[in-house]
Amino acid sequence: MNDNELKAPFLTDLSETCELHYTDELGASGYMNISEIKIDGADIFAASCKQEHEITMREQTETPTLNMYFSLQGQSAAWEAQSKDRYVLNDNEHVISFMPSFDGYYALSSPEIKSFGISLYEPFFRRLFATDMDCLKRFWDKVDAGKMAEISKHALPVTSKQQVLINEMQQCVYSGHMKQLFFESKIIELFLLQAEQADSLDGQKPIKIERHNVDKLHAAKQFVQQRMFDPLTLNGIAREAGLNEFMLKKGFKELFGLTVFGYLNELKMNYARQMLLDSNCTVYEAAYTIGYNEPYNFSKAFKKHFGYSPGELKR
Repeated sequence: MNDNELKAPFLTDLSETCELHYTDELGASGYMNISEIKIDGADIFAASCKQEHEITMREQTETPTLNMYFSLQGQSAAWEAQSKDRYVLNDNEHVISFMPSFDGYYALSSPEIKSFGISLYEPFFRRLFATDMDCLKRFWDKVDAGKMAEISKHALPVTSKQQVLINEMQQCVYSGHMKQLFFESKIIELFLLQAEQADSLDGQKPIKIERHNVDKLHAAKQFVQQRMFDPLTLNGIAREAGLNEFMLKKGFKELFGLTVFGYLNELKMNYARQMLLDSNCTVYEAAYTIGYNEPYNFSKAFKKHFGYSPGELKR
């Protein structure tokens, strides 16, 4: 295995990147590429890891920390040293947790893992205090009592809106005070998206999809991403991924939090938004590129999706 195969997870030049070869107590080893950005009150990191066998890492900290963790690819786990209960995260899952302290282990279980996380410290995470939702009230009651807390009883699927915010943070171009303001605003926005999702799914059973189908659903998602400008059909996507249409529709929504064509719409809208931001293209050109013949219909759909019109973005 070659550590040069791992791409730096952060695209911005502002991050500090570390590449290392790690061997655990049992002799299992792997390569890691970790990028980190520090601001007042928070650490933001992105990591890519490759290993042939599960790697276990010990961690100890006495610092109270609110963690926003996103498992973008692969399976990982965490558990306390005095407990046998493993908290497992699979592909495309996220959690918000509070740890008054931690003495335990992390495990990287899959051959390849990609993750993104934010660690918040006092007084920063106190600025997120709100009890408007039941899940937040339960969460902050435990935090105030100095107990371990989770915003949801089980991991939640990463949504496209959350992924957009993660991508924006990974491409930050600001420095100095603007960098601090940028990350503060994005962290708060991401926390709200996670909390709203936890509240909307409160009481529902956790997702249970067989591992081989999870891999096929990821293949379907990648196929849609690669062929987003082709005339796609559910039957064609299902056949390409080795699934039947029922599992494609049901599993895709459960795993990724939106329908197949909802995801396709997300891709196209984000592509159009990036075109408008990165070039001198007109609204008509952006509309035509993603399949709209009428700029009016595109502008209407764009505003419904983002909350502002493409014209406002160009000002």
